[in-house]
Amino acid sequence: MTLRNRRPRAGFTLIELLVVIAIIAILIGLLLPAVQKVREAAARMQSSNNLKQIGLAANTFYSTHDSFPPMFGSLTRGSPDLAGGSIYYHLLPYLEQDNVHRMGVNASRSLPLKVLRAPLDRSYPAGGTYNIPLSGQQGNTNFPILYPAWASTANTTWGVASYSANWQVFRDTPAKIANVIDGLSNTFIFSEKYATGTGGPFGAFANAWGYGVDPRTIPTDFAPALGANQYPGDAQWANNQVASSLYNSPYHPRNGYVNRSGPVPGVWPFDRPWTCRCMRRPQFAPLITRVHPQLSQGFTANGILIVMGDGSVRSVSSSCTDETWVAIETPDFGEVIQPD
Repeated sequence: MTLRNRRPRAGFTLIELLVVIAIIAILIGLLLPAVQKVREAAARMQSSNNLKQIGLAANTFYSTHDSFPPMFGSLTRGSPDLAGGSIYYHLLPYLEQDNVHRMGVNASRSLPLKVLRAPLDRSYPAGGTYNIPLSGQQGNTNFPILYPAWASTANTTWGVASYSANWQVFRDTPAKIANVIDGLSNTFIFSEKYATGTGGPFGAFANAWGYGVDPRTIPTDFAPALGANQYPGDAQWANNQVASSLYNSPYHPRNGYVNRSGPVPGVWPFDRPWTCRCMRRPQFAPLITRVHPQLSQGFTANGILIVMGDGSVRSVSSSCTDETWVAIETPDFGEVIQPD
C-alpha cells in the first residue's frame, strides 16, 4: 500500500485574518476624511455656482431695467403698488423661473427653489419651506410676528433660501450702479446665510426668500414718521425703529440692515459713524440654536462665500474682522479692501 503525499490546505490563520482586517480598517480610516473633503468641496462648488447664477441674474436684470431690484418693492420708484415683490421674486425670470414668477408674489412665496439651496446649509429644512407663525415671541422680548399686508394669512408656508441679499446695496427702491461708489468688484451683493434658526437668545427665524415689506405701509414704525409716499432716509436711520416693526422682522432674506443698537467695534476706521449692528462680521458654522437672524452665516468654520457686484464669487476667511466685512459690504464708504 502506497501512501500519497497530502497537500497542505490553503487558508488564513486567525492571526493573518486579524491583520488583514486591521489593515482594511486603517485604509478605511484614511479614506473617509478624503471622501469627506471631496464631498465638502463638491458641495462648496455647488454653492459657488448658485451664487454665480444669482449674481449674473442681478446683472442681467440691471441690463434690462437700468437698475437693480429693491430688497422689497415695485420696479418703479414711488409706484403705488405696495405689494411689490422681494428681490428674489424680481430675479425669478433671470433664474429660469418664469413660471414661478407668473404665479405672483403671494402664491410663489411658498415654493422652494433649488438655486437658493446650499448643500452645506445644515439649517435648510426638509422640503425647503418654513411655517411662519402669525404671532409669537422673539428672544426674551415681546415681538409680535405679523404678516405683511400683501401676504395671505391663510397660508403660513414660505420657501427659504441659503443666501441673503446685501441691504446696503439694494435698499428700498431700485438702485443704480452709480451708487456703488467703491466699485462692483469691491462690494458684495449676496452672501451665504442659514435658511433657518431654531431659537436661543436671538429667537427663531427663517430666511424666507419671498418675504418683505414696503416701508411706506408702516409709516409710524419710523421716527420721525414717514410722510405720504416717503421712504426712510437719513432722518429715520438716525433713530431705531420700534421693536415690533415689520421692518425688523427676522424673516427678511437680507444682511447689512441698518440698526443702531448694539456695541461699536473696538476699531472703526471710517469717517462715517457706526450705525449698523447688523453689519458685523458673519457667524461661521454656528449652532442652529445660536443663529443671529440679521447676520450672514458661513456654513463651515473656515469661511463664507459671497458674490461681488461684478458677478465674481469670492471667499472670505473666518479670520476677517468687522471692519473688513463692512468694507466689502458698504457700497459707498470709499474703501477698497478685497476679500481673502
